[in-house]
Amino acid sequence: MATITKYRKKNGELSYSATVRVKQGGKVIFSASRSFPKESLARAWAQRVEIEAAAPGFIEQQAAAGITLGEIITRYREEMSQQDRLGRTKGYVLQALLRSSITDRPAAEIETEDYIEYGRMRQAEGASPATVFQDVSAIHTALIHAKTNWKMSLDINPLNSAITQLRSAGVIGKSRQRDRRPTEDELLRILKWLNDRQHRQNGHIPHCDIVRFAVATCMRLAEIGRIRWADLDETKRLILVRERKDPSNKYTNDQWLPLLGEAWDIVQAQPRIDERIFPYQMKSVSAAWERGCKALGIHGLRFHDLRHHGVSLLFEQGLAIQEVALVSGHKTWTNLKRYTNLRPESLHDKLPRARPETPKPPLITTLSAGGLYMGGWANAQDVAQTFDLDHDDTQSMEIIFAADCAEAGACVVFIDSGTLFVATSPDSTRDWLPEPTSLNRLRHRTMTGKMGRAPDGTNTYGRQLLESITQRLSQE
Repeated sequence: MATITKYRKKNGELSYSATVRVKQGGKVIFSASRSFPKESLARAWAQRVEIEAAAPGFIEQQAAAGITLGEIITRYREEMSQQDRLGRTKGYVLQALLRSSITDRPAAEIETEDYIEYGRMRQAEGASPATVFQDVSAIHTALIHAKTNWKMSLDINPLNSAITQLRSAGVIGKSRQRDRRPTEDELLRILKWLNDRQHRQNGHIPHCDIVRFAVATCMRLAEIGRIRWADLDETKRLILVRERKDPSNKYTNDQWLPLLGEAWDIVQAQPRIDERIFPYQMKSVSAAWERGCKALGIHGLRFHDLRHHGVSLLFEQGLAIQEVALVSGHKTWTNLKRYTNLRPESLHDKLPRARPETPKPPLITTLSAGGLYMGGWANAQDVAQTFDLDHDDTQSMEIIFAADCAEAGACVVFIDSGTLFVATSPDSTRDWLPEPTSLNRLRHRTMTGKMGRAPDGTNTYGRQLLESITQRLSQE
């Protein structure tokens, strides 16, 4: 709606001010004003602006005109972080871009020459072609996201043209393929370092299990942190890896992965205290790996190199290309796949077990008076008889968990007068020496293998212990 206002200037001349405003939902989303010496000129201008404002995309163009590239990148980064879709590397790239002067300019005003100048400036600073490509690729992704998801009227052609010219000039390019693998000695040393670390106070993250699992499955660290118990196929020994990285299909690439070798045993040894199998901060895992490599003088070895190492081991053990692709998730064997119909669970027959499985009779599990009893115990009377406890010793005792594993030891967890106690026996001896404890302390001891894990690394009762205690105490 146009408004024409007549007013007199300081020199006495008449002037006509034309104002055009467009409202949506009661808010002004576009406004333009201009003064003219004649009323007819003011009305003609206002009519032209009204026609332009009614054209498709005009309002969006005006809205995008003043938004800087930095504002677009900031909003894009926040949205991706909230949706847990921002990888660590891309987060670093976007953060570095926000420190560049090019992001201070309105995105609609940046031309091809500006992007080319930015690329050459980064090259002059010593950035490799792969690093410069990461920068312009991140800008491109943010602009496409703004155009597609926020309906911003942005022209991507200047950036596309700049990418073509920068690639032709060698300013941007693909990264060199890494071939770094840990040697057997390096892997043993860092596993020992991580094992010592996780046995210290507050070392609740099973770093060694995660490292060995990464090698056995060829999974990325972020993928390991996302896998869930609900996606575990116990019959076929498969795990569904959701939203696996794929350049052509980023967010719907769910794949079934066979848990080969020791991967299955590692999963089964984890306590089910969370919907995720490894409910830990993967940044902490990566940081511990980097600190371990630095402390041991191991240079140039990244956690992601374990994926390359795992893939190489599968080839070395005799798996074919299409079989390895079922584990790694690569899709470069498309032509071969037309003539192949493999089931991922069939790969279990291809590799030997990480440990020879010797038949072991399962521990008998019994629920009695709200407590979980395993092995040679079925109720509180069995526990009292084993430790020669009388009625005065047990009348105020509420047993939550009790496991008698013969030579593998025994454990009793109970509440007495509001205090949590644990009594353990490391071998076949049965001495009643309870000590006060806490849920966090029990969690630490089970996760680090100090309780409930046999010398060969298999779970004895640790997982059941942690699950029963967590469930029981959560009810209070």
